[in-house]
Amino acid sequence: MLVDSKTIAAALDADQLLKEAAEISGLSDFGDPHSIEALRAMVKCYAQDIRVDARGLNNARKRTIRLLVNRARFARDIALHPEILDEDVSDPIIILGQPRSGTTKTHRMMGVDPNLLKTYMWQLTNPAPFPDAEPGKPDPRIAAANLQEELIQASTTNEALRAGHLYASEEVQSDIILFTFTFNCSFMSTARPFSASYYEYIKSRTIPSNLDNYKYVKSLFQYLQWQQGGRRGRRWLMKQEHSHGFLDEVLTVWPKATLMFLHRDPRVTIPSLIKLWFEAYKSDNPNVTPAEMAPLIVRRQLGVMNDYLEARKRLGLDDRIYDVPYEQIRSNPMPVFREFYRRAGHTLTPQSEELMLQYERANEQGKHGAHSYSLEQFGLTEEMIRRDFGAYIDRFIEA
Repeated sequence: MLVDSKTIAAALDADQLLKEAAEISGLSDFGDPHSIEALRAMVKCYAQDIRVDARGLNNARKRTIRLLVNRARFARDIALHPEILDEDVSDPIIILGQPRSGTTKTHRMMGVDPNLLKTYMWQLTNPAPFPDAEPGKPDPRIAAANLQEELIQASTTNEALRAGHLYASEEVQSDIILFTFTFNCSFMSTARPFSASYYEYIKSRTIPSNLDNYKYVKSLFQYLQWQQGGRRGRRWLMKQEHSHGFLDEVLTVWPKATLMFLHRDPRVTIPSLIKLWFEAYKSDNPNVTPAEMAPLIVRRQLGVMNDYLEARKRLGLDDRIYDVPYEQIRSNPMPVFREFYRRAGHTLTPQSEELMLQYERANEQGKHGAHSYSLEQFGLTEEMIRRDFGAYIDRFIEA
């Protein structure tokens, strides 16, 4: 049974959430107050339009408190160790592209390279170390991720979700999840749970800005790098399926980034994404239908793509972005990786190449089952996607 808006508003009262996070962490500073204002707007919008059952509401509540606890611990550690913000993360290797375009395979194959830093699901669930962590012992955040992260639990029990994307605590995972800690990201903050009204709020607000989001996430990468003993000749491998819509911000915070964009027909990626998020959201609302989610997902993806095409042209980035077709990643990725490393000026060792090939052999497409979908099941047609994404399709898919 779905809970009503009054129950949602009471459960997600911002002051109560902040109070509980302060009690858990023993801290009261949650960082930039503008982000806390974004939190207040977020929970107000959630009360207006999210559709969840009691379990889904509890998930949203626990998730928000966890984000606040991590913000508070991070703020404390910055105050105690200001050198964290001196960590150099200016030159990452960034995988861009529509979700479902081969970004995960690229990320996880390259992620086996020990000379690259990357994010694991347990770090993304809790970027701040736990107070009871003991040097030389397994990080308690790994076990906590298995208990706290609904996507890990859902990936274990939901075969359809696992077939689309495996979420596991010690699996390399897209760092786009770090944007949830801003309470202000049009892609992440409106997805779990789905909130069209919060998407409208984020699109219209000016403070905090998109650049504020990226600056905060950059500081989280500095934090994670500091926890791992500093840079030590390594560079970050990032996967951000929404950042192509924010190229100005990306190049401001990561001015020496090397960019790859993976291309796949949106007539395939859009229904694949809707199916994935439908399966992920079922843990919050088992009554949800794919058709309910489709309009917001299409709108978000279209907005990001249009912003990408505009900024790429305005900034003159054709020579800087390494364009790669999905089929190349699916069938023969190693030449792509060699070229990406060459562009980045980073060494790809024979040992790392072999690790990548071993990963590919052990993780063939469809290993966890078939991810089946169609436009029609979501109330969409090829003509509709062609109408909306025609400029992209003409340039990169059917050129």
